[in-house]
Amino acid sequence: MELKVFKDTIASYGGRWETRLELPVETEILIPDYLPAVFKIVKCLITPVELQNRVSGGRWQSEGYLRCTVYYQSEEPGTRLLRTEQKFAFEKLVELPAGQYADGPAQVWGEPEYCNCRAVSEHRIDLRGAYILCAAVAVRRESELLTALADCGIEQYTRTMQGLQCAVTEEKTLTAETAAALPGTGESVLDITGSFAASSAAPATGQVSVQGTLQIQICSQNTGTGELTVRSKDLAVQQTLELPGVTEDDTALVRGEVLACTLSAVDGAGEASLSVTWKLRVEVWRSVQHTVVADAYSTLCKTQTVQTVCRLLQKTVDLTGRIPVTLDDDLPDAEGTVLGCFVTLGALCAAQADGNKAETHLKLLGKGTAHVFISDARGELTCYDKAFTWQPDGLWPGSTDGAWPSVGASVARVASSKNGARMRVDLEIEISGALFQAQSFDALCGVELGEEYDDSDGPALYIYYARQGERIFDIARRYHARARALAAANHLVTNGDPPQELTTDTACLLIPAAL
Repeated sequence: MELKVFKDTIASYGGRWETRLELPVETEILIPDYLPAVFKIVKCLITPVELQNRVSGGRWQSEGYLRCTVYYQSEEPGTRLLRTEQKFAFEKLVELPAGQYADGPAQVWGEPEYCNCRAVSEHRIDLRGAYILCAAVAVRRESELLTALADCGIEQYTRTMQGLQCAVTEEKTLTAETAAALPGTGESVLDITGSFAASSAAPATGQVSVQGTLQIQICSQNTGTGELTVRSKDLAVQQTLELPGVTEDDTALVRGEVLACTLSAVDGAGEASLSVTWKLRVEVWRSVQHTVVADAYSTLCKTQTVQTVCRLLQKTVDLTGRIPVTLDDDLPDAEGTVLGCFVTLGALCAAQADGNKAETHLKLLGKGTAHVFISDARGELTCYDKAFTWQPDGLWPGSTDGAWPSVGASVARVASSKNGARMRVDLEIEISGALFQAQSFDALCGVELGEEYDDSDGPALYIYYARQGERIFDIARRYHARARALAAANHLVTNGDPPQELTTDTACLLIPAAL
């Protein structure tokens, strides 16, 4: 008699590949003649705009540009903040380690490493800096696992593995337009940023329909007082992405990122035209279920098994909504006036929890910096950087090596003020996504039968004193018995479950020999 072995190739979570790339910046920014000359550089910011992000053929390709924005002050009277920028293109091609990766965009984030900026002349600025671009890609592992065994007196312990797999990931750059109010008298637009809040994501056959709102913040400055004010403009958007293979039973995670905004005045109109370039990311997650053999033995002969570990992602928590953050600190100049604030954010990353839950739980932690613009008594402008950390409420079981956060974050609202010699910054961070955690399952990938047992002169019945919590399957294997026969002989209630799943209380058990 020959052992019948049934196998299947199962895709599982194979871990996380990450890289950190340095993007050097070395350029000159020429200030147009229509802008005032540079008197003092107040702040320089480097932010990435990614236009191409793709994993394909064992490579990750990234293309885009670094937006280098310089805020400066001229010799003109008052506390007017002036702005100029330059785009610095980059292109990266990275060979991934040997392995299997799904085609599609990687998770990308970054942080500035350093930035040195100085005025070379009245209309020329020398910029030296570097930006760290980070990317993460999920590794796909394919394993040939045993799904069923038959004949040769085989006893098997099967289990059902359930989890989630990312079936499709896609990014698309889009544009949207609306009308916006022109700056008031004595005001000039300094900056325009935005965030995206999804309201629904509905998968259907071959597509995902997304609805949401682009929340645009238009920052203007009063040319007299120097004070910064922010006006909000909401723009409802709807988009359908064609994604082959998607079904209505799937689940979609969506997030958006505002890349650029342009405000153009229309001749003879009381409003301006606001054009928004933004990027939509859609992840389609699918439930998977596999029945595999986790353990096995033969009642007739010695058995050697080869065991492996298969990991599937589970959704730990949905993360959607706004997180309020309040910053409070002493002003570097107690007599200074707070004009306004910009905020830059880093990615939300998994970290081990603190205290007595450090070994069993994790948290999500993000970094950010508030750039507070301050005017002193002489009208000279400075920028005070206040670093901070932020996190969603909650701790979750797991460890960082098995965590896969898929969360986007952007600043939806920011306000700054002064109370005595202290400043205060209130902001709201819009997040969208979910935290996934890898769960490990034991499974067999091989089995071999050896020499037969010589039980011809052995007893037909054994007596065994079981300890509480012992598995019936393990007890039966010890005596080359059948788990079902052991359960029946001791009138153990299975409630329809396989006897291999049973555990026992402290008891004296009768174990019939396998015939």
